[in-house]
Amino acid sequence: MKTRAAFLIILSLATTLFGSAGSQTRIEIKDNWYYLNGQKFFIKALGYEIGARPGQHPYQGVRADDLDLMKFDLRVIKEAGYNAIRTWSPFSEPQLKLVQDSGLKLIMGVDVNPDKDYGDPQFIRDCEDTLKKVLSYAKKYDCIITYLILNEPQTDHVHKVSGKAFVNLMQDLMNIIHKEHPGIPVTISANAMISDYLDENIFDVYAYNCYDHSEAQTATMGFKDYIRGLYELNGLKKPLIITEFGYSVSHSGHGRYGGNTLTQQSDGMIANYRDLIDAGAVGMCPFYYADGWWKGGDPLHHNPEQPEEWFGFWGYSDGNDRYGSPRPVWFAMRDYMKALIISPKNNTIYTTNKIPLELYTDPEAKKVVVKVNDKTVYSHNLIREGYFADQLSLAPNGIEDMELAFEFYDKDNKIIKTESILILASSTVFELPKLSIEATPAGDLNATTNASIKTKIEARKNFKIKDDLKVSFNTHLGWEVGPQTSVSLKDQLDKETIYSESFFSIPDNCWVVNTSAGVTVQYGKFTFKIHDQKIIFRGDWAKEAGRKY
Repeated sequence: MKTRAAFLIILSLATTLFGSAGSQTRIEIKDNWYYLNGQKFFIKALGYEIGARPGQHPYQGVRADDLDLMKFDLRVIKEAGYNAIRTWSPFSEPQLKLVQDSGLKLIMGVDVNPDKDYGDPQFIRDCEDTLKKVLSYAKKYDCIITYLILNEPQTDHVHKVSGKAFVNLMQDLMNIIHKEHPGIPVTISANAMISDYLDENIFDVYAYNCYDHSEAQTATMGFKDYIRGLYELNGLKKPLIITEFGYSVSHSGHGRYGGNTLTQQSDGMIANYRDLIDAGAVGMCPFYYADGWWKGGDPLHHNPEQPEEWFGFWGYSDGNDRYGSPRPVWFAMRDYMKALIISPKNNTIYTTNKIPLELYTDPEAKKVVVKVNDKTVYSHNLIREGYFADQLSLAPNGIEDMELAFEFYDKDNKIIKTESILILASSTVFELPKLSIEATPAGDLNATTNASIKTKIEARKNFKIKDDLKVSFNTHLGWEVGPQTSVSLKDQLDKETIYSESFFSIPDNCWVVNTSAGVTVQYGKFTFKIHDQKIIFRGDWAKEAGRKY
């Protein structure tokens, strides 16, 4: 594919790319960041779908443009500090013009059906035709900074139609976009829990939907390290954006999937935002602006028991409420995003006295102060909004858990935000506890119907194991993540090396398994996960789309 190869070469050389002829926005992809007009751009987006209000369904029938309502939505979204929105389906040209006029950027879905046969010639032609119709007007608008061509392909379906068909269709659609709207990155919004085996390097940026539901790799590795692990599996070669994450406030649920209070939603979103920045993400699209009453099957009824209907930052009082009202999470996120700490990263280990300081701030933030043990170690006036970089000079006493208190001030020297970043610091490299796993079968799920995960923990002095060992066997069966178990280690805590083994059955219709294990370790205030994961395929079906181990 000559067009594709040329585009990747352009990206790797960090040549300036133009959204369209005469456009005002230049997009570059380099250093694992988006650059807009030469400046690093952190994507503070919000998931948004017009046509999802009470009584509406965004994907059935003819969707009205709803321009007056959309104008209201875009205004309040921008006033809350967001600089972009993310959609699942394409906007009409009048809607795109509204986004352009609002000053917001757009990550736009193009609504390829993930359940169809990717290798079917008629489906391919339909996808191409639909995409070309959208691009015929979309290419005029430089508000678009990324296209999402597919949302959450299922493992079983990719296996059924073949990894080759999946990759070929994706490359075909990417080539069309690159030709018609040159310079705009293209990717998919993969679901992290079921798409971990896919090699996202076929796309221009990495993008994942991910939820902190304390299952599978989230349980064993923690939310931050689970997403960081995906980034590392892809090779850390491109920017990472998070295209969905959120907390539902339905009246009931299980785990963290639904049943959350309004306070839990606010606190959970901020904790997720922090974890995802720490994982390396440079773009966020929380899920999402307003409740989707249609998701339970009846757009006229807001089902209190359906978690999918209650992720919104805005809710509606009844079926006649067209504008809605914000929930507490709206204000919590507005205040949190005024000043984002990109580095130092929370719950991270630094073995240097010079720690990178990176911020991304709103115009309101005019000064940053950093304190350690109530003493100011850094103070700086911020001259402009956006990305800022410097260094923190710290002098840890041996291995030291250090809590960095960040304070951000406005032009009147009033505090607008505070945040604590906890790091483990040392001026020299030191040994950490280590966890490793050995999974059987190691190479092919066809080898047996039973599996085991052997875990080895190498302890270190002054590091305490804080909880049970978590072991997961993620089978990728639809949305089911497979079994997981907890293993008590209390009888082995005095040993230098701790061993454990867990056993699992391999379902016949399981095409890939992610085996993982992890445990929490503490040093003073500082806690972190030690963990390991191994992905095992059934045969070689995924060789065209999956990364190799």
